[in-house]
Amino acid sequence: MTDRLTDERDPLHSIARLDQEIPADALPGEGGLPPWEDVALDPAEPPEGWLLSRGSALSPADSPPQLVRTVNLLPFPEHDIPSPEHVDRIAELLLARARQGLGDVFAHPDYARIDDPAEAFARTVAEHQTGIPYTQPVYFYGPQARVAKAIVDAGRYPLVGQCQQAVTTALCFYGWDGGTYGDIGSGLDAQPYCESLGKGWKQVPFALEEWPDELWEQITVGSCLFWSAPCPTTRGGLTCSGAKHALGCGRGSGHVAMVLRKHPTERKWQLWDTTTSFNDPGPHAAVAKQSRMLWESHWWSWIPKALSGGAWLFRGIARPGSLGSLKSQLAPRGRARLLLRRRSDRKLLFRSPWISMEQERLPISWLFRALRGAPFHELVEPTFCVNSASDGPRDNRPLLDCSCDPKGNATMSWRPSQGLHDRPGKADWSGDAPYPAGGNSPSRPPVDSPAPAAGALSSALLARRPELQRIAAGDGALEEGAKGPAVAAIQQGLLALGIHVQGGVDGDFGEGTRLAIQAFQASHALERDGAVTRALVQALDRALAAAGAAVAAGH
Repeated sequence: MTDRLTDERDPLHSIARLDQEIPADALPGEGGLPPWEDVALDPAEPPEGWLLSRGSALSPADSPPQLVRTVNLLPFPEHDIPSPEHVDRIAELLLARARQGLGDVFAHPDYARIDDPAEAFARTVAEHQTGIPYTQPVYFYGPQARVAKAIVDAGRYPLVGQCQQAVTTALCFYGWDGGTYGDIGSGLDAQPYCESLGKGWKQVPFALEEWPDELWEQITVGSCLFWSAPCPTTRGGLTCSGAKHALGCGRGSGHVAMVLRKHPTERKWQLWDTTTSFNDPGPHAAVAKQSRMLWESHWWSWIPKALSGGAWLFRGIARPGSLGSLKSQLAPRGRARLLLRRRSDRKLLFRSPWISMEQERLPISWLFRALRGAPFHELVEPTFCVNSASDGPRDNRPLLDCSCDPKGNATMSWRPSQGLHDRPGKADWSGDAPYPAGGNSPSRPPVDSPAPAAGALSSALLARRPELQRIAAGDGALEEGAKGPAVAAIQQGLLALGIHVQGGVDGDFGEGTRLAIQAFQASHALERDGAVTRALVQALDRALAAAGAAVAAGH
């Protein structure tokens, strides 16, 4: 849902603008932006006269692939960890599993029975978008056009999404350039714009079995469904007329969902949307918490004619035209850290360094899968805290938590105020330094372990640089003004641990690199001289090795 003022002079495009200038990094409630509202929507209803016995509440066996559901159907992974006291080894296993991808998920029978050329697109959407919080990416990453450009040009997608922006993001995965405003949008203005990309239909039967064969055949994966409020309307004494419209009217406010899959033999489709827009019959942890998250539906054999308590009416379908080639190597813009807590008293047992999800190309779904059947899950609660990695000044905004419940199921949780630093247990997740693990595990040296001998750096990123090996042995240092691959390795290592380096990895030791080094030194009780010294290299090497965050050569 979005409230916008629109411009009659451009009938094909929805223009997102307000009467006052709003900073690109403004949070809800700031700079004129309204606060977040998580509205409980009524369940979607089939069209009048539709026989419910035909099945809107489908059994699990009839479900299409759904990533969150399928993850929790996997068998628990085996391990050789002797007891829950070995929290280091538990953490190492979960961090390693987070980097293994979704091969076993996509090999599950739920996915194996779908044989369709467009399935690669559906799996890409599931892998990179499922579980993303429901909120505006512009709050974190700037204008929508910039988000679309980042996806198309560099494969960098945001870790936040709203229904229409998320649909836009998914279509950009398939090579679409995002259009003039980087937005499919919603409301009465949005469908003509989407129609301009391909054939659209404004009048279709709600029951799919009543469609002509030729119409059903033209529906493709990526087709967009639109709902909006009536227009004209009145709000706060302002009535739609002329060049401007009342906030909340149908011109710029509404809803869009996308066809993710078509059933291979029946008149059914799987829609991709938010959990509370189409209240699926299947349970989900996010629904129980009344949270909105992007979600794959069950098979639907009809179109809900109204949403948002019946205020938004179904307006039609638009089919994008040729979108190009499916992108690969998508990189999420965010960071995460692993926490281990004792369930009995919530004591923090372990906290990893921040992991750059972009550097390591770790989608949320990979973290989520890693938690399924975590060792000793009935006693130890593991959680991946996922945060924004915004380019703005407030770059540590909590977004989403992935956890393992006492039964071993992976769960997700989010609430609207979490992005305003309202995630519980702030002292646990917001500390700069890793939390030393307790127990008797020999798998990781203590924080104050002796310095490594020359040539003994253990992280792949630093060990491959002879200059850093010499510095670790006490021979020389690097200071502001230095350039070269050793500086680039230090910059890359800091980023891998979630420390912002202004200018990125450019091999140039400037003020931004010095400030990043000082931040690392402060969090590891080192002298804050901002130089690459023996103590700095050794501490950075230990942190990278402990987190498993070493970056491959040339990455």
